[in-house]
Amino acid sequence: MLSRQRLRRQISNVSHITDIIYSTELTSASRLRKSQSRLRSITPYSESIERLLQDFAGNIDRENVKGFTLLESFNTDRDLLLVIGGERGLCGGYIIDIVRKCEDSIKSNTDIIVYGTRTGKTLYKRRFNVIEVNALNPLISFESIQLISKNIQDRYISGRYGRVKAIYLSPKTAFTSIPAEVTLIPLEALKRGSRDIENYIIEPSSEEILRRLLPMGFTMRLYRIFLEAITSEYSARRIAMHQAYENAKELLKNLNITYQKLRQESITREIIEVSTSKVALEGERYE
Repeated sequence: MLSRQRLRRQISNVSHITDIIYSTELTSASRLRKSQSRLRSITPYSESIERLLQDFAGNIDRENVKGFTLLESFNTDRDLLLVIGGERGLCGGYIIDIVRKCEDSIKSNTDIIVYGTRTGKTLYKRRFNVIEVNALNPLISFESIQLISKNIQDRYISGRYGRVKAIYLSPKTAFTSIPAEVTLIPLEALKRGSRDIENYIIEPSSEEILRRLLPMGFTMRLYRIFLEAITSEYSARRIAMHQAYENAKELLKNLNITYQKLRQESITREIIEVSTSKVALEGERYE
């Protein structure tokens, strides 16, 4: 049986931890709203560029694809994989979901670049072929994405990789995310244009416009994927902290109940001792 003094210490410690958890939940909720706002703000622009790329790329002859490196496929079996994961912990099963997706999808001849220190360490410990681990800034700027995009494009254009893919968690609703695997390069989907471009006034040529749009479209798609991954991490952390807060409150409630029981037992025992002493004294007086 715990002493009242030890219970008081436990109640104080749990109460302090509960306050920290609640503060973390509020912080995660605030950052989640900001991240969702950033994602919503770029989505229309990203979708517009993708539609333009589909229109122009779909009307390029197959024999002319070789002039567009992001549409061209190289004859190699080695892939480059970007894993966008968690920078820190306290986010429930977020990192584990990404690792499981990697285990299900990654082939042996795949080089992995990880964005998210905690995720990178986990993949490295599980002996994946991680060639680079980068910190993931939750407030990542478009300028930083442009540098990442340039680095990835240069790696692909070198001819070392046949495909560039990405694995991350995509937000399905405000509170749920699902593992996603997408092919970034070559942009196969863009080769299937669904609309005619005859209504466009094109200068200097559709090929020249496509050549300039492809890197921009790839960068915007990459930016959107990073924001989706960051939003999913904040969502997972908010849910994990909310569950931890509810569990901490339940634990605190049970500790308080136990403490009150011990207190009542102590009070009852003292009353019994006083009553017994009084009866004994009265008995001696009457004798």
